[in-house]
Amino acid sequence: MQVFDELYDKYYSDVFRFLMKLCSYHQDTAEELTQETFFHTYLQITKFKGDCHVKTWILQIAKNRYFMYLRKNKNTEISISDALPYLSETTESEPEDKLFKKKLIQDSLNIIFGFQENMKYVVLNRIYCNMPYSEIAKRLGISQSSAKVLYHRGKLLLREKLKEEYGYEI
Repeated sequence: MQVFDELYDKYYSDVFRFLMKLCSYHQDTAEELTQETFFHTYLQITKFKGDCHVKTWILQIAKNRYFMYLRKNKNTEISISDALPYLSETTESEPEDKLFKKKLIQDSLNIIFGFQENMKYVVLNRIYCNMPYSEIAKRLGISQSSAKVLYHRGKLLLREKLKEEYGYEI
């Protein structure tokens, strides 16, 4: 498939650099994830709708591969509080990447602002203010364990709604 070969040649170094940054410059991991990214790009190339720049689409696949790698290799769930600050960085030079990140954050906030009041307060203060559960619980007049439960449920609900309503894989 000539189109795929052209995409691979054109974007391999961009995808590799992107994954190197995500992987804290572990070259073997970045190389493996880059190969997985292009394998999945090849499998899904007929599904590309053209809603965004092709590089943005491939980098989204790379990010999803990275998150899947973390889930498999650390046996821990990716925290939405870890993902959103990364996605809000503005160090990327590509305008498409900035627009994608801005849209993801806006979509996330739209969902969070639809949560019931206590859950909204807990999620926003944990993600954006890194406020301790004890402080959140004190301000809301609830127990720390209740704050933790609200945060956990809010993260799951946010992840679910981002996938259902917007097609994000976080």
